[in-house]
Amino acid sequence: MIIIVSILIVLVILAIVFGLFYFRKQNNDLIDQITARLDQFRQNNVDEMIDQISDTKLSGETLADFTQDKEKYVAITKEQLPKMESQLIDYSEKNLNFQVWSAHHALKQLAQQSLNQQEVLEHLRNTFSNLFDHIQKNQTALEHIEAKSQKLQNKLQTNMVHYQEAYAPLQNQLDEITKRLPTIKELVATGDALKAHKLLEETQVQLSKFQTESEQVLQRSTGLETDFKAELKELVSAEQKLNVAGINMEDPQIDAELTEIKQQIKQLKDLLALLQINQFDQLKVTINERIDYLYERIAQEWRAQKKVQNAQLVLADFIQHAQRQNRLLLQNINRLGQHYIIKQEDQDVAISCQQKIQQISQNYQNLVKSIKQRQAIYSKVWQEFQQASQQLTEIEHQQQKIAASFDGLRQGENVGQDNLQQISQQLRQLKHQIEVIRLPGLPPKYQDNYQMVHDEVDKLAELLADKPVNVEEVTKQMFVTQEDLNNLKQQTKKLWDDVQIASRLLQYSNRYVEEYPAVKQAANKSQNLYDQKFNYQQAREVISQALEQVEPGAVKRISELYYAESESQK
Repeated sequence: MIIIVSILIVLVILAIVFGLFYFRKQNNDLIDQITARLDQFRQNNVDEMIDQISDTKLSGETLADFTQDKEKYVAITKEQLPKMESQLIDYSEKNLNFQVWSAHHALKQLAQQSLNQQEVLEHLRNTFSNLFDHIQKNQTALEHIEAKSQKLQNKLQTNMVHYQEAYAPLQNQLDEITKRLPTIKELVATGDALKAHKLLEETQVQLSKFQTESEQVLQRSTGLETDFKAELKELVSAEQKLNVAGINMEDPQIDAELTEIKQQIKQLKDLLALLQINQFDQLKVTINERIDYLYERIAQEWRAQKKVQNAQLVLADFIQHAQRQNRLLLQNINRLGQHYIIKQEDQDVAISCQQKIQQISQNYQNLVKSIKQRQAIYSKVWQEFQQASQQLTEIEHQQQKIAASFDGLRQGENVGQDNLQQISQQLRQLKHQIEVIRLPGLPPKYQDNYQMVHDEVDKLAELLADKPVNVEEVTKQMFVTQEDLNNLKQQTKKLWDDVQIASRLLQYSNRYVEEYPAVKQAANKSQNLYDQKFNYQQAREVISQALEQVEPGAVKRISELYYAESESQK
């Protein structure tokens, strides 16, 4: 127990000793910081600047502010600074005598106090420096402003004629700025440097703004006398040339436009007199755009006149060509209508084309009349010409399409006649092919299909014999008949193959009828289907199944032999 207590005592003593040396080191660091800060106060004093300012004549707010700031500075440097130096010495001695804790607390307070005083002194130094600078520069600035004011006044008077109505407001502006100069001069002379500096800065800004504005007004006023003069004169001349050339324009007319433009130019002068530069610039842009657009309208009419002159005869020929073509088209419809049925759609289109051509021709005559009477607006005439040309081109395509369909009528009829002959001949050949094998009868379905094709051939012949010929119906009937004939050909071949193979299989089965009752029974059934039912396909299937039971492969061999013989006979 005694040992533990001894250890604890030793540890406490060590902690105290450690803390003592730690805080003593901290205190030494604070002492070094405060010492350096106080030394800086001594080195960066502005006593000489204060003395120079005190030697000058001060008054008003400047004197009051300077006196107050000087008292603050003296209080810090003459009273508080020595006091802080004395306190620093006392706290340093305490630290050396190991009164570290009480010294630490006091040194922290002193460090904060010195920091606060440093900020105050820095502010005072800047204030004195600015004041000293103003005192030295105010006179120079005043002389500069007076010289600039006089220069601006001379320029204003010299260019009085060019400024025109803007001269008076500019002069009033300059007078309003320069009437402050006596007050500033008095402030400089009496030593109210801060107030004088403030007024000098404001006056300098106002003079710079006035200089910019006066130069802008002079530039615009001078240009206003010449900017639009040439254009207006040229536009008046252009109007006279248009009249001589018989060229008209849509409203608004040139003289009305020029009247409004001149009024807007007068508004420009009024805006300059009111020193409204931005509004002046905006209106000037509007006037320039208006003049440019008027030039473009004039040029457009000149170009349109040339285009109309070049296109007038061309369009007249195009109209005559369209009339001639449509007249021939209607004649062909009447002539061909006696032999063929013409589509109602084609007839309607031809009549519609005729009406459109008449309308285009009438409109063209009216336009030519307006040109001769010098009443035409060529840009509109040119648009009408372009539209008419486009319509005539579309009419020409429609005429060509109908004419091509007429050629198809003759060709369709000829193709129909040729196909009728071919189909009729092929149908006769099929009939002969069936008659050759002398069948006991034909399957009902085959007879029906044959009769259907035969009727379709008769219908095709009737359509071709009718007058006028409906080529469209002929073409449809021709395709239907040909397709059904192709089907009949396939059915005929299938019938022929079933008959031939069934006959061969029945003949071959005779070798097995005595030995195999099933073959005999199948042969009888197959023969009955062949002779009585005329179902040659089923007859072939029945005998094929029976033979395949007694002699596998025989049906295939006999069938292949038949197909080989048929192929070699083609």
